[in-house]
Amino acid sequence: MASKYNIRVQYAAWVAVVTTGVVLVLTVVHLRRLAHDQEQALRLFAQQEAKSVARAIAAPVARGDTKELVLAAAEAVGTDVLHLRVLNARGEELFRSPQVRDASELLMVAEPVLTAGQEVGKVELGMGRGRVEQRLWSAVLWDLGLGGLLLLVFVGGSVWVARPVANSLRNLLEYVREVAKGQPREEPLDTDLEEVDAVARELKTLMQHVEEARQRMDRAQKALQAAQKEMDEYTYVISHDLKEPLRGMEAFSKFLADGYRDKLDEEGRHHIDVIRKSVLRMQRLIEDLLKFSRLSQQKQPMQLVGMNTVLLHVRVRLQHALDAKRADLRVDKLPSVVCDETAMTEVFHNLISNAIKYNDKPLPVIEVGCSETINPDTSQPEYEFFVRDNGIGIKKEYFDKIFQIFQRLHHGEEGTGIGLTIVRRVIEWHGGRVWLESEEGKGTTFYFTLPKRDVPKSSTTFYTTSLSEKGTLRIETPV
Repeated sequence: MASKYNIRVQYAAWVAVVTTGVVLVLTVVHLRRLAHDQEQALRLFAQQEAKSVARAIAAPVARGDTKELVLAAAEAVGTDVLHLRVLNARGEELFRSPQVRDASELLMVAEPVLTAGQEVGKVELGMGRGRVEQRLWSAVLWDLGLGGLLLLVFVGGSVWVARPVANSLRNLLEYVREVAKGQPREEPLDTDLEEVDAVARELKTLMQHVEEARQRMDRAQKALQAAQKEMDEYTYVISHDLKEPLRGMEAFSKFLADGYRDKLDEEGRHHIDVIRKSVLRMQRLIEDLLKFSRLSQQKQPMQLVGMNTVLLHVRVRLQHALDAKRADLRVDKLPSVVCDETAMTEVFHNLISNAIKYNDKPLPVIEVGCSETINPDTSQPEYEFFVRDNGIGIKKEYFDKIFQIFQRLHHGEEGTGIGLTIVRRVIEWHGGRVWLESEEGKGTTFYFTLPKRDVPKSSTTFYTTSLSEKGTLRIETPV
């Protein structure tokens, strides 16, 4: 995580960086210009010295008097001259001063030796750059000293300039904290910055809107509770007033079917059977509607639940249907998951019940398993369960449709079209996903996921259980 700095440190840091950069650039430019000027001045001085020497030794060079040449050159040369060489008109060396430094390190100039307008020789003179270097170092120290002074002035100025910004932001932070505690001040925020005051005004307006929204939500919640109460009363009407006449219809139709079947012709018996089937279907439909409407009201606290225990309960409830179809229910070792146990029991019951109902094979096989995966959207670990059968399968165009309420692909006497809707609702409120893969005539696999949640350790011990091949309960691993 990146380090955080306050506004004053930010201002000071940026001003220091900019000032340092400007000082360095100006120092380099100044030194380059100064070095060029000093080089030109030194060259001009060396040329003047060379001309002075050439005038002094003109006569001895013309006569070829070496002794007088040496004396004249010694008198004419300055103390800054580090190299002197005299040549005659033929290029022969007449005089060379003792070599103090390599000529390549010196500033070298050459001047002709003239007598009566005629060149009789040449003077080569070299001067050291020590004076130039000394002036450059003095300029460097001066520029850096001035730059350091400017740096202190600008950084100090930036801290002073940032003071009202920092104070205004501090006041805004205190104001926001008061608002977060639900105790906003009545008077408007007054700081040195108009922008900060504008933010405070907008925040106050926003909090007023939030308070109004909260009040509207409270009213809506009360209205929802009233509507929920009416729905509960409506549910009671369905469960009592509608089911009661249906029970009477079912009883009398059964009485007619049992007591008067021999007295009715084939068409009459058919009508009685249709009435009984319709009544029974209506009863199942009402029961499923009640179950669906109460689904969200019957949520249980989330707890760590062994999925093999859930499958044990489901198998006990469906044992008669399994035996009737000679179905083989195979359950892998499943994990323990944080969930609503009652709701998850309903999920497995609906999926396995459908796998039994819609299976045309002589020996139906139903497999239940699980693997641990990563959610592609949240990158969080989750459990992926599956219920696989070798039944009649589902066409691809019905994959989404079957999860809608009252949607039935097979119009037989079994099923109301609510079971898979309940499955999807339960899985989604657990934070999971549900989908299926199927091939017509070869079977269907329903998949659903449940997030892998951690729970605090408690004194309660949960165990995973499973059924052996003979149908006996087997307690496996404590979780």
